[in-house]
Amino acid sequence: MEFITLLALMLFLTLVVSHIFNRLNLPAVIGQLILGVILGKGVLNIVQSTHEVELFAEIGVILLMFLAGLESDLKLLRKHLRPSINVAIMGVIVPVLLTLITALIFNINLKESIFISVVFAATSVSISVEVLKSLNYLSSNSGAVILGAAVADDILAISILSIMSGTLTGNFSAQKLMMLFGMWVLFGVIIYVAHRWIIPQIMKLSEYIDATHAPTIMALVICMIFAYIADIVQLDAVLGAFVAGIAISNAPKYNEKINRNIEIIGYSIFIPVFFISIGISLEFNSFFKDFWLILVLTITGIVGKLIGAGFGARVSGFDLKDSYVIGSGMISRGEMALIIAQIGYGVKLLSDEYYSAVIISIILITILAPFFLKNSISKNPLNTN
Repeated sequence: MEFITLLALMLFLTLVVSHIFNRLNLPAVIGQLILGVILGKGVLNIVQSTHEVELFAEIGVILLMFLAGLESDLKLLRKHLRPSINVAIMGVIVPVLLTLITALIFNINLKESIFISVVFAATSVSISVEVLKSLNYLSSNSGAVILGAAVADDILAISILSIMSGTLTGNFSAQKLMMLFGMWVLFGVIIYVAHRWIIPQIMKLSEYIDATHAPTIMALVICMIFAYIADIVQLDAVLGAFVAGIAISNAPKYNEKINRNIEIIGYSIFIPVFFISIGISLEFNSFFKDFWLILVLTITGIVGKLIGAGFGARVSGFDLKDSYVIGSGMISRGEMALIIAQIGYGVKLLSDEYYSAVIISIILITILAPFFLKNSISKNPLNTN
């Protein structure tokens, strides 16, 4: 009952802050992220990162990315495949170099500096997706590139993490690496087969099932299965959910009612908990002690993605305004960077001395990212041509 009471409080306060930020013409997600900081360890310490909160948050981000897939245009994603890869590659190289230089300047040892740079290579597009959805920009050319680049970015970040962690801990094995890539190839084959033949048939059959909202339930089952498979092959579960959304949206029996139903489920309970959960672990104990490190990591984290991903878009033929939108859309680190940081902390690649500074920087970047994306979109009228 304690969790149910906290859940009621979180959902009620989500309504309040969303109303305030919408009235201020700001993305409601910013208010929800700040709400998490206020409710968490950093201020009131009312909400802790319990198993229940983490579970609801995980379901929330899966549903959010599933909705992004449902609302994506597969043809548009294919059209912008090469720009997406360029954006992802440059959006990893530049932040890694800037963060590595920053860490070394602050006299952090080389091994830990390398790992911290890997942490800041990751992109969490879930926050950007929410802003893009709220501004009806998800189906634009820039939105398609951001989504495509985020998928490639996830794969790049996980690949670098696997190689770096194996090398730095002395557990590197070419056989393990080949097995990992083999699992990813298998995942790609499963996606293709399911998209072409299995999912269309399943969605057709769901229309004949005599149960309330059968197609919606079937879509959710497919989403969860894809998320689970992605997790098994050591990719992010949200990547599986996103791909499932794309596959279902292109099935013959897909309809907008499924999208509306899942949106109601997600935004009524799970997605707000996800946004709140990002900020609840933030503590300010080391904020003043590590102030300059936090400040520089935050700045380089923002600038690295903005310039790197923006340059990748620019060399792919996008103008400066679109490149600014794409670069802004790749800034957010969110849960992806937090997970990588926690993995490194667990295997002693990230020490107690710098763990809090890295976590605070990630959360600050995540809170600031929607401001950049909102600003970039306001300067660039929607263009889906």
